[in-house]
Amino acid sequence: MAESKTEKQKVQEITEKLEQGIKELFESEKYKTYLNTMSKFHNYSFNNTMLIAMQKPDATLVAGFKAWQKNFDRHVKKGEKGIRILAPAPYKIKEERDKIDPVTQELLLDKDGNPQKEEVEITIPAFRAVSVFDVAQTDGKPIPELAAKELLSDVEGYQDMIRAVEAISPVPIELEEIAGDSKGYYDREAKRIAVQENMSEGQTLKTMIHEVAHSKLHSKEVEQDEQMKKDRNTKEVEAESIAYTVCQHFGVDTSDYSFGYIAGWSSGRDTKELRASIDTIRRTASELITGIEEQLQELQRNREVSQEQTKESILLIQNTDLSEFSLLDVYGMDRPELMQALSEMTDDDKLSIQAYLESRGAWTTEIGNQDSREYGEYHLDVRYNTDTDELIDMKERKAVYDKAMEPINADDVVVKFASIFESEWEVLKITNMLRDDVRKMLKDMASLDEKEWDGNYLSYMEKQGAEITLLASSSKELNGNMPDFWDYEYDFDAGLTDAEKLSVIQQAEHIINRLEHGQPAFSDDERNLIVNYAYKLSNVEKTRELAEHIYAQEVDGNQDVALAMFDAQAEIDALPDSMVGISEMQEYGYTWIEMLPLTQERALELFDHDLPVYLLHTDGSESTVADRKQILEHDGMCGIEKGDWQNERKLLMMQEELTESNSNREALLLYGNTDKYGIYQLKDNPELDKFRFEGTESLKRMGITKDNFDAVLPENYKLVYLGELSELQGRTQSETLEAIYKKLNIDHPADYKAHSLSVSDIVVLHENGENSTHFVDSFGFTELPEFMLTLEGKENEIETELAVHIADRYILMHECEEGYDYSILDEQYHLLDGGVYDNPDITIQRAMDMVIADLKEPRFSAVTEQYYRDEYLQGEVYAGSEAEIVDFVELSEKAEEVEQADLEAKQAEFRENNPDVVADFRAKTEELFHSLDGQSADDIEKTVYAYVQSQIDEYGLDAQIVDVVVSGSRCRGIEQENSDLDVVVEYTGSTREDDLFNMLHEDSIYIAGIQVDINPITEGKTGTLATYLLAVESYLAEKQAMQKASAVGAIPEKTVTLTVAECGEFHSLGEFHENIASVEKAIAVWKSIPPERMNGIPSIGINIHTEGTERYEDVEMNILSGKVIDLDVLDYVPDITDDPKAIEVIAELIDKLPDIEVRGSLEKWQAAILALEIDQFSYDYDTYQYRDTVEDREAQVANITEDIRNGNTGYLNDFLNAVISEGVREGITDIFGQGVELDDSEAVQTARRAKELLDKLAEYKPLAKLEELEEQNYNMIDNVLNNGAEKKEHEQTKGRISIREKLTEKKAVIEQRDKSERTLQEKETEKKSQREM
Repeated sequence: MAESKTEKQKVQEITEKLEQGIKELFESEKYKTYLNTMSKFHNYSFNNTMLIAMQKPDATLVAGFKAWQKNFDRHVKKGEKGIRILAPAPYKIKEERDKIDPVTQELLLDKDGNPQKEEVEITIPAFRAVSVFDVAQTDGKPIPELAAKELLSDVEGYQDMIRAVEAISPVPIELEEIAGDSKGYYDREAKRIAVQENMSEGQTLKTMIHEVAHSKLHSKEVEQDEQMKKDRNTKEVEAESIAYTVCQHFGVDTSDYSFGYIAGWSSGRDTKELRASIDTIRRTASELITGIEEQLQELQRNREVSQEQTKESILLIQNTDLSEFSLLDVYGMDRPELMQALSEMTDDDKLSIQAYLESRGAWTTEIGNQDSREYGEYHLDVRYNTDTDELIDMKERKAVYDKAMEPINADDVVVKFASIFESEWEVLKITNMLRDDVRKMLKDMASLDEKEWDGNYLSYMEKQGAEITLLASSSKELNGNMPDFWDYEYDFDAGLTDAEKLSVIQQAEHIINRLEHGQPAFSDDERNLIVNYAYKLSNVEKTRELAEHIYAQEVDGNQDVALAMFDAQAEIDALPDSMVGISEMQEYGYTWIEMLPLTQERALELFDHDLPVYLLHTDGSESTVADRKQILEHDGMCGIEKGDWQNERKLLMMQEELTESNSNREALLLYGNTDKYGIYQLKDNPELDKFRFEGTESLKRMGITKDNFDAVLPENYKLVYLGELSELQGRTQSETLEAIYKKLNIDHPADYKAHSLSVSDIVVLHENGENSTHFVDSFGFTELPEFMLTLEGKENEIETELAVHIADRYILMHECEEGYDYSILDEQYHLLDGGVYDNPDITIQRAMDMVIADLKEPRFSAVTEQYYRDEYLQGEVYAGSEAEIVDFVELSEKAEEVEQADLEAKQAEFRENNPDVVADFRAKTEELFHSLDGQSADDIEKTVYAYVQSQIDEYGLDAQIVDVVVSGSRCRGIEQENSDLDVVVEYTGSTREDDLFNMLHEDSIYIAGIQVDINPITEGKTGTLATYLLAVESYLAEKQAMQKASAVGAIPEKTVTLTVAECGEFHSLGEFHENIASVEKAIAVWKSIPPERMNGIPSIGINIHTEGTERYEDVEMNILSGKVIDLDVLDYVPDITDDPKAIEVIAELIDKLPDIEVRGSLEKWQAAILALEIDQFSYDYDTYQYRDTVEDREAQVANITEDIRNGNTGYLNDFLNAVISEGVREGITDIFGQGVELDDSEAVQTARRAKELLDKLAEYKPLAKLEELEEQNYNMIDNVLNNGAEKKEHEQTKGRISIREKLTEKKAVIEQRDKSERTLQEKETEKKSQREM
């Protein structure tokens, strides 16, 4: 048998598990992703950090709008407000200064003795405000976190564990609300621990132990005794490691939180703080475990003693009719023990039960009997009947009762079993069967004869799979009053009854009783309403919904009950007769659902109001009432159709609305038969005082309203007077308005109660059936057409389109976002000119007036400095020309027809000159297109066609697809790795190109993981595919030529600089220097930082800036921290390791600081960068062969990297030498600086790149001397130039197929040329012919 482990061994095992867990975390992809992402966030200055904190105190990770998209695949949420910070924006100026001698630093003088002057360019530091956004203001790809996950677990014996930890803690522990994200803290000054309240049990316990560890190891007294002050990292690692170990010992796993927490506080992946403190951690954890276990044992002992002392039960000893009873308080026995003791009594023991119990170790006290009648006040545990020897466990019975009184769920099926006289009955619920299934089971049970079952229905139903809860039973004394609700009643004499066959009133009562089972909630008014609702509407389901809604509101204590009752009563009141309900009509025998019941009295009343009334008959038929006598002689019910009654109610409601005084007066003003005027004045609202007595010009100057008077709203005015126009009406409208103004200022009508007519009041005229609105202005009146449209409820009819005919010109105008879009047409409807009148604050009529006025004005020539007429545009339009309004739609259609005809003529001419543009374009695409996951360009065009058509169908757009064609760089095989897939879609229809484009790009579509950029075009806007693709072809040809000319390609230039920080973690603490160009200067600045400063650990960092990007998008990372350069961390920052210049700078930094500890090596990245350059060179040299031979480019680069590191570079040297020799054949006498350059062709440039790579291979490989390689190259070149060199067979080392195949092919070419006897002139001729091809 294995020996049990000691406490020390257990703690050691747990801490070893802790070390392994953190090690795995550091090696995980999650940690790599975390470091890579964090490197992309900019380190902000102290001032900017303060600005961010003031504007958004909870900000954590901050970046610019574009940086979120480019670096993190996230986007700023719509409507988010940016955090404004300061970004450097220096500018240069030229300034004349005295010239200084650069050697002597003395002032230089001219021949006259005056100081010489020179113009110098100086940089002026400046800043501009830019916006950044916190991660909480963005959506998109999750930001990787290395955060501790909050513990959510419960802890077994939690309260005892908390008491035990509190007991062993050196300082008091308090639960309280802590501001911020802190879970807890140890206050060294106050000597107390605070822990965040309302956390999970697991998180609370772990936090307590963490802070107790701080109090035991890191108090001021301990630090003084040990004469050693630990840094913050060590303290946190120690405390969390101890918390993890102690919790793990007691079965509480905190690894989800602790591993991340410890990793976050470790200064590096070597976890030196953890390893250095491991003995302290193990010793302290063992002490805490021992102390907690001792406290838990003490708590358990105290609990057992307490429980033994506090055992108590209440026993009622009684006869059947309770004429004699004794109520005993039994100490020293709990309920089960008392039940056991009573069940073991002999007949002699029963003679004195009290004495018997005391003989069993209990002590008893009689607290009631038949004389005191006090037993109802106590919660009985046990009842014993001396007449029947029945022993009842009252707690168990109460549990059964509580179970029975639980609410009935909507899906539960309630069944009542009863005899014919209901002398014996039981009610139960079945919780796992559907209503119809229960009905079938009961019918099957009823069909059984006596031989097939024993009559035990509970046993039978349970065998059928029913889960049963007993609600009430007459025989088992459970819930003595039988519940008055059920779904089925099973009477052993009368058979099965379905509650749905009961009357609606009975069903309503069942619904109420069912809901109130176990918890009464309805008031008498609510019960009466529910029953009345069922009776009047005869709709059980709606009644159930009403009852459930009211019940839920009452139980939750909401205030919506009254509203629900109001709505229900409104439905009842909507019936034509409050004295009779639909259910009564159905019981009467008439069941057509479109008829509403009437009593005789109500039928007579409605008949007298000319409403169609019917006589209803018990056979379900009806007859139309022709006179009152029929109603009086009919001894049954009457009715009215629902439709007729609903129409009557609408009419009554309209009449009620018209009777309201103000509304009625306004209706008389606007729609009356006689001419009237109305006076509107501002309401008595202090917020409207800024409008009061102010004219329109004043309102515009104050910025209250615009040119269209949009702020003058009917809702701010009230109708104060209504008068007849007959006595004031003038010959013109102006005269009428002046008469009204005079009347209401000098001679007020007797019934006029408002103030005299003043500025800001409004006069409404109703003349000859037409309404107009006039603002009383500072001078005269200003018409407000939009005010009237709103007053009439015609807001949507405000004019947005207008067309006029003036002389021999037409003008079309319609509202747009910027103002009003207009077009000027000639008499044949051809478009002459157009534009946007960019003032949306005026009416369309006013905008049209301005365009017409401009059209009438003569033009001014800046050349002749004279005015002239533009006959082409102005035609016959002169100053006196009158404009007439014409139909906008008709004119628009004519203009579109002419435009379409002109367009078709142009298209026909184009197609005649370019018959096969689209077909030729597609053919070339099929030849050059690189398939995407096996999909050809034709496959992609079909996919996009289906997608665009689905979007058009979904949004119901007027657009018909003509054709779909793949375009862009991918159609010519010149795409970059991150290029989109461009597709152009030609369509017809009225949908605007911009609208369709925006709709198609609301949700991006991807094919083979590549985003598709869909560009919709139409003949009328952009042109047809034929014209569009010609432009695309031209553009792609230019792009291809540019790519070819730039060889490597247009890669954004990157600038590598250095930074020096006094505090590497927080740059705002102490000095921070950036944009340092050289390693020497960075080291000098770093060494100049006084060592006595305590702002943090000084560091040297690297910064990579990409041309064309913002500074906050730079990649920045500390390389040297303190006295250590940790190169292993670079594994997770590919933006640095992929940059040759950055690696070169780091290598120089290491070389110039020989005393610095360097962890890791740069060698693997130097090899990888060189491999990447060789692979790119191979790709550029022969792209098509590369694609045919290399399937996985990443694997290709990895294999070349491995060969370079292992020295297996023979095949690479052969390949590069072959390329160089071919360049020599193209006319180079010497590319190594030994001769004269005769040709600067593309082949020369390629050979130079090959030579550079060859040199890098030689520099990297320690055993290959550069001189030997150069000598080998010179010999090879000399042999080639002399046309007879013997080729040396190189040893073939196993390498990559693509480059090997290139090497074999190039060797064959060279050997063939060496064997040729052609002259140099013939070679030149051949070379020329090849170029021409």
